[in-house]
Amino acid sequence: MTKDIERRLTFLLELAKNEKKRDQVSTFLMRVISNHATIGMDAGSAKIKTLNKTISKQAYKLLLSTNIKTFCKNTINEHPRPLKTTWEWLQEKADSLSIEEAWNEFKKHQMITITKEEDAKIKFSGQNSTGSFKSRYTDLGIEVILLKKSPFEISKTAL
Repeated sequence: MTKDIERRLTFLLELAKNEKKRDQVSTFLMRVISNHATIGMDAGSAKIKTLNKTISKQAYKLLLSTNIKTFCKNTINEHPRPLKTTWEWLQEKADSLSIEEAWNEFKKHQMITITKEEDAKIKFSGQNSTGSFKSRYTDLGIEVILLKKSPFEISKTAL
């Protein structure tokens, strides 16, 4: 964990202790921390998709069948533990949680790149901002895999 992430997590824990509602500051802060936990830096959606090695099997099939630009257009970066749930967890634990423990939670729940169709399945199931990994992925037939190379590296040899 870098000093920048440590500072951000310290601030996020202070927000969780003192704010009743999640606002834009806490939401964007969780997104930035999540980006770092997933790919080691803050980045926009497309960049994350090209570097994130945790993807659904359907997203992988899409990657192999098209170019990286089309792959990025037809996928979503999904938080397997919704930010709403993460915020509630942070608020509940904020008084006793260490920076390291908070960071480990973000590392444990790294983003997953899924297809837009799979994202629609999650939304249709009513779990856009709720649910567990099992209910949001396994129970909906969304298989998650870990790639050995980034989607960008794979795309250079896919077609």
